[in-house]
Amino acid sequence: MMTENSWLRSAAVVAAGIVMTILITGPAAYPKQKKKAGTPEPTPTLTATPTPTPEVKVWNFDSDKAGSVATGWKLLEADWQVIPDPTAPSKPNTYGLPAGRLLASLTHALDYFPMTIVTDPTEYSNFSIETAFKSTGGRFDCSGGILFRYVNDKNFYLLSAGCPSDYFSLSRMYNGKVELLKQSVVPTDKDNWYKLKVVAQGGHFITYDDNKMVFDIDDSKIAKGRIGLWSRDDSQARFDDVTITKLSAVAAEPEASPTGGGLPSLPH
Repeated sequence: MMTENSWLRSAAVVAAGIVMTILITGPAAYPKQKKKAGTPEPTPTLTATPTPTPEVKVWNFDSDKAGSVATGWKLLEADWQVIPDPTAPSKPNTYGLPAGRLLASLTHALDYFPMTIVTDPTEYSNFSIETAFKSTGGRFDCSGGILFRYVNDKNFYLLSAGCPSDYFSLSRMYNGKVELLKQSVVPTDKDNWYKLKVVAQGGHFITYDDNKMVFDIDDSKIAKGRIGLWSRDDSQARFDDVTITKLSAVAAEPEASPTGGGLPSLPH
């Protein structure tokens, strides 16, 4: 008769044999996945679209010869020249008008307008233009300003400021007729530098005096043109750091095509 211990040993051997048989002949519960051959696909890299760099032109007149017309500029009226000035925002030179022109002012009944424009024929439509401005004197006037969208002497816009009447104005010369679009009283003293600026996009203009917005106005008579500087009578206007920046285009059409001609009186 088999003892109890012998029976238990026999049962354990049989059980172990059954387990081994199952492990050898049965499928794996969690078969391993075979790796696919080949190079894994690279993760695509996103490239940011570059922002176009605005086209900027600056005239600081510091490399120009004193007493001569500034490089890249031409005279329309009066004796514009490079003038050294120790107070210039960018030393040593400015571009402007020396003393004189009393007779010319009287001959023109105090409606004499010295102007100078860039020689570059580029016609700007959407842009910002700014300059430092001051007047060192003038018996009859001490004004100065920015010409923009200049087509000819009968078609342009003018942002101007000056004394003794402490004015800041935006005017339009169109087909020889002058219209004062906006004017405001802004204190302007001799021998003080001011910053004049206009932003033009299509038929929309925003003007600034010393970085303070003064006018926000719409006018679409003249769609594009050149840039320049302006003065009045015997004002000893001086300018420095004239800067123009091209802006993105917007839809804008002129109401009519301007024509050529002379230069009647501007509002003051």
